Amino acid sequence: MKRASSILVVLMLLGTASIAEDASKSPALTPAQAEELVANRKGRLVLGNLAALPADIAAILARHEGELYLDHLTELTPEGAAALAKHKPVLAFGSADLSLGGLVTLSPETAAALATHPGALALKALTTLDSAPLAKKLAAQWGELQLNGLTSLSPEIAAILAKNEGVLVDRTRPGVEQRRADRLPSVLRFDSLETLSPATAAALAQQKGVLVLNGLRTLSAEVAAALAPHQGILVFNGLTTLSPETAAALASSPSEITLRGVSELPPGAAESLAKCKNTVYLSGLTTFPPEARAILSEHPKIRLPNGF
Repeated sequence: MKRASSILVVLMLLGTASIAEDASKSPALTPAQAEELVANRKGRLVLGNLAALPADIAAILARHEGELYLDHLTELTPEGAAALAKHKPVLAFGSADLSLGGLVTLSPETAAALATHPGALALKALTTLDSAPLAKKLAAQWGELQLNGLTSLSPEIAAILAKNEGVLVDRTRPGVEQRRADRLPSVLRFDSLETLSPATAAALAQQKGVLVLNGLRTLSAEVAAALAPHQGILVFNGLTTLSPETAAALASSPSEITLRGVSELPPGAAESLAKCKNTVYLSGLTTFPPEARAILSEHPKIRLPNGF
């Protein structure tokens, strides 16, 4: 009889797990299914197919103890955002507590509601960020701040984001500091920004850390000059070539400069980069005139491809 009871308990548990598993793969949830998931899951909960999120379901999911990934959502109402904003942060340095990677745009009301979320929020597909409260919330988060979906950025929002110090200290353990090996306090990344105004560039230059601008395919001398005061590491891996004027503007920067996508470097640009005081990474060069090679090979901090 005992054995039969044990088997029955196991079958009941397996049945509950199966129900929760099926619910986690559903494009929509009933309140009962949401309650089931919250009751039977801890840690990271990934609802990869969830396409609709009424406010009552959001309120239930917000009680989940662990990271909540809702990256299939393409729309979120202010009411749903307000409910999700009550989701508690997780003590795991650098990880997103709430990931909404499918949201491309946000209404002002939805952005304002998300700005009240106390944990780390990931919005990697967002193309436009024009909410100052949400920008301040993101700038204050732990870990690297990746806004790789942004296609435009105003000087005002850039100035807020530039204050990010997200990788400085692990606040999960008071008194214990977790720092990057290079001691830099911030990693701010944009992979889809194809253009920058000089004003936005000047605002971003105030960031102290690693500033990744891989979306840029061209870089004017004016924008390069606005970025030049930056202190840390500047990453432009989307650039394939540099003009002598742009190279001269970058050469005045105290930052390390990463140009791994540059495949061709004219002698004039090489001469300008030779004046850099910090390290310059040019590991992607394939076309390299002998005169340019002669100029840069003497620079102790220019990193050229193997074989050059």
